[in-house]
Amino acid sequence: MSRTDLQHSDSIEQEDPHNQERKKQKSRRPANTAFRQQRLKAWQPILTPKTVLPILFAVGIIFAPIGGLLIWASASVQELRIDYTDCNTTATNQFTQIPQSKVHSSFKSSNNTVRPQWKRTENTTTPPWSVSIPRTPVCTLQFDIPNDIGPPVYLYYRLTNFYQNHRRYVKSLDTDQLKGHFISNHTIHDSSCNPIKTNHEGKAYYPCGLIANSIFNDTLNSPRLVNAAGNEPAQPYRMTNRSIAWGSDASLYKKTKYTNRDVVPPPNWIERYPDGYTEDNPIPDLSEYEEFQVWMRTAGLPTFSKMALRNDNETMTAGIYQMEIYDFFPVEVYDGTKSILISTRSVVGGKNSFLGIAYVAIGGLCIVLGVLFTVAHLIRPRNLYDNEPLENDLWNSSSVEYRHASQIGRRQALTPLFIVDTYMHIVADNSSATQGSPGYVTDTMIQNQFEYLANAYTNASIGYRLAGVSRVTNDTWASNGDDIAMKSSLRRGTYRSLNIYYQSLLQAGANTPGVPPGSTLLGFCSLPTSGVTESTPVDQYIVDGCNILSGTMPGGNMVNYNLGGTTAHEVGHWNGLLHTFNGNSCSNSDWGDYVADTPQEQTSTSGCPATKDSCPDSGVSSTAYTGLASQGSNPYGPQGFSGVDPIHNFMDYSNDECYQGFTAGQGARMLNVWDIYRAER
Repeated sequence: MSRTDLQHSDSIEQEDPHNQERKKQKSRRPANTAFRQQRLKAWQPILTPKTVLPILFAVGIIFAPIGGLLIWASASVQELRIDYTDCNTTATNQFTQIPQSKVHSSFKSSNNTVRPQWKRTENTTTPPWSVSIPRTPVCTLQFDIPNDIGPPVYLYYRLTNFYQNHRRYVKSLDTDQLKGHFISNHTIHDSSCNPIKTNHEGKAYYPCGLIANSIFNDTLNSPRLVNAAGNEPAQPYRMTNRSIAWGSDASLYKKTKYTNRDVVPPPNWIERYPDGYTEDNPIPDLSEYEEFQVWMRTAGLPTFSKMALRNDNETMTAGIYQMEIYDFFPVEVYDGTKSILISTRSVVGGKNSFLGIAYVAIGGLCIVLGVLFTVAHLIRPRNLYDNEPLENDLWNSSSVEYRHASQIGRRQALTPLFIVDTYMHIVADNSSATQGSPGYVTDTMIQNQFEYLANAYTNASIGYRLAGVSRVTNDTWASNGDDIAMKSSLRRGTYRSLNIYYQSLLQAGANTPGVPPGSTLLGFCSLPTSGVTESTPVDQYIVDGCNILSGTMPGGNMVNYNLGGTTAHEVGHWNGLLHTFNGNSCSNSDWGDYVADTPQEQTSTSGCPATKDSCPDSGVSSTAYTGLASQGSNPYGPQGFSGVDPIHNFMDYSNDECYQGFTAGQGARMLNVWDIYRAER
């Protein structure tokens, strides 16, 4: 791959006495690198019906069944949830039915006809703590498990309206203290444990912070089967609090180096440690305290469940169970609720149908959109691009008409009115990719072609700067087999940048109008399109540019078309010009190429005849035309200049040797089109 860059140096007329040596100012121009000049290779998907519709259907076909499986898996989870918030205030010392609104169950069996019950008692013993708390409220729940469940079986506590995700709450801890390090009182006082840092004596709380202070401290005992067969005594369903915390969480906690006298328990722990930490009621070992580890993993939503007990080995047989809950945790103060949740699990976790519903919804939406877009595409298809001239109302817009007269004067400037960054891409097949092979494009051919292009537009006051040359070998691209992929890979610059693709085997495609597929083409080029702005993604105008047979370059193998004129002709389309024979008509009502000073032409020119006049009776003289314009006639009307066919005009189909230039009207039109469609893009 080679790259050719032509640079132009500034010069000063030495004989001019007014020219004085000036101080060189620091240039603000970015460095000419691929990164700074935005020439790095990039890939952007082109959204066409052939790519979008299959994707929509594929996503729908894949997502909908996955969603169905997720919903099925969620439905297979069996669970029982009982809200015991009001047990302390509503229940009596005898079993009464729990309100139906506080019970939610989902079991395989439909024989769950026994309503859960509760009762409230008081107890002075609070296992597994080693202290006695007088008049401790105990809520006893009695519920029916209609069929065998598990293993495994999990027991959770569930809280609502508890915002563990509050920023101040989440930050209120000291990780070094939790890791077992001895942290001084002064350090704790300055830590993030605020406001639970030190007591009135300046002693540090252990563990400090809001999270530890607010730990869920209801004691949940394992359920007991109370209607065992044969009048046997109640049989406990043994559940453990081991392995309820994540392994990653357990590694964050170590046994502390504090002694019982170094620290004090948090304020909300005072019932458990009424005398502080003592030999009989020592400081807790957080590395073994898994209930604490579970609580310290803060929840992201105000309604959450945390595991309290589990049984991984035994089936929870059908029957009536009873469990005691020592009620310490107040939820009424923040308008929350608390519940117990007994649940199994599926391959995707607990009961939660949201993910499955989301998959089904996305899959269904994609299928519906796919059907709608398919119908719309079949009823009213839209080509990705069209090489035919754009609608006449675009080219006959009032803004073009209004500025026509002023542009005739503008284009008389001695220097170009604007410079077009030009990128030339040499796309060769394998047989023409190596130097010396037939059809190989040399650096000299590239330079001569660019010079021909620049000279051709001098009288139109349009300049060109060769911004870069690339070479690539690809048989498919060389024969125009995948125009989108080629341009997506090679295109450089913005919408105001000219990209020319010189292809060694340029052929007509299936959608090329008026030409049999597979026929050799000299070239084709896109016309400017409306709606492109500076922020328009490049994939919306990726086809913009010119495709030209490389054999038409100066020194190429296309006899009669190897001087470089084909490039000047096609770039004329890129600048907004139409063929001089556009419309193939001599009718006075035909607008032709919408340029007044190119006489009407009914047929294109072949070769380079001495003269040709396909519309001898059309048009008016230039003097008469000017008079009509001064009287208010439309200068873009069908009554253009009279005269013989413009066989020497770049926008005819003449041989290269016949081409001479553009008319003043064509130059003005190109300036108009640049200002309207490409400038500042």
